[in-house]
Amino acid sequence: MSPIRVIDYVVIHELAHLEERNHSKKCWNKVKIMLPDYEQYKEWLKENKHLLDI
Repeated sequence: MSPIRVIDYVVIHELAHLEERNHSKKCWNKVKIMLPDYEQYKEWLKENKHLLDI
């Protein structure tokens, strides 16, 4: 129901929480290392989350 890269972002975001259990700058830096353009996928989710309702 979403682009593959958005799914990648969600998985990477959750993996980052294994080490950083918050949304600190350190956490987002870990996400950025793994997915440098993560912000566009984060924005896609913000704008399209209503499409993901089951």
